[in-house]
Amino acid sequence: MRPIPLNMMTLYADLLQNLEMGDSVAASIATKTIKNKKYAYATSRDGSARIEKYLGLADDPLVQARVEKYRHAAGRAKARRSTVSILKAARIPAPALFLGRILEVIANAGLFERGVTLVGTTAYQTYAGVLGYYLPTSTYATNDADISVAEFVPGEHEEDFGEILKRADPTFAPDWKSDDTLPKAFRASNGFVVELLTKLGRGRTFLVPVQSIGVAAVPLAFQEYPAEGAIEVAVLYGDGVMVRVPTPLRFAIHKLIVAQRRKAQESGKRQKDLRQAQELIDIFLEIDEHALQDELDSARSRGKSWKTAINASLRAIKRDARQGRLPLLIRKESDQG
Repeated sequence: MRPIPLNMMTLYADLLQNLEMGDSVAASIATKTIKNKKYAYATSRDGSARIEKYLGLADDPLVQARVEKYRHAAGRAKARRSTVSILKAARIPAPALFLGRILEVIANAGLFERGVTLVGTTAYQTYAGVLGYYLPTSTYATNDADISVAEFVPGEHEEDFGEILKRADPTFAPDWKSDDTLPKAFRASNGFVVELLTKLGRGRTFLVPVQSIGVAAVPLAFQEYPAEGAIEVAVLYGDGVMVRVPTPLRFAIHKLIVAQRRKAQESGKRQKDLRQAQELIDIFLEIDEHALQDELDSARSRGKSWKTAINASLRAIKRDARQGRLPLLIRKESDQG
């Protein structure tokens, strides 16, 4: 694993800071003459959709002020696009265009702000900019995106999730199963699937309805853990998209756990889980071993099943715990290899 150059990390930090400022929507401005009067319109992009908004009479001072606000936002968006291009040229991972559009429409709908969390390989691909290291398996292709609603707090007027996805690609449709009353997954014509997940509550075995956005979520054991204390990161798509993902440490430890719950026919997924966990653990052994140990101890304390799975996976990746501690020999071995 190679460190990302400091100047690129500074650019990434600037991009994230600019996204966190909650800038106005960038839009192009056009005027239309109707019955000898000029009217202003703002056209913005949301995924693959183009949204036109009527502003009012072009010579109205209030409308002119709004037009200037849109134009300034467009200038800042252009600067962010330049930053995104530089970071991508430095080989910091970026999503495929199709996935980027999906994340953009979910972000524009405000769902990440209200607690929806991106999990799985798509989330893992965002950690290079957070940690300052290139991650070998961040280049793994994925044809799905997992969205956790374990921490989601709906707003007053939410839009159906399926309609949001259609702005990324109009071919998205519910991937119905025979016993579904609400869709838990959506599939596009190219085969890409977006699935909704949530935590497994006491006694809960069936799909969990999330009526506010018109979906159901699949309850999974341990799913509450990665969603708790999630962080905001910048995705390198368009002029940058801010999404919510698990902390890298929680992602790694969650992978240690789920790897031990994979079925025999899922050996490929199990190996990917372990590889991603190992890469993140090895980085923290270099940059913050104490934080790693604290998070491992905290996760183990949640129960016997947590501790057993974590320790089994650590043994599988030769990062095994002895008496609850990671051996110092690990760092020496990694330095030699």
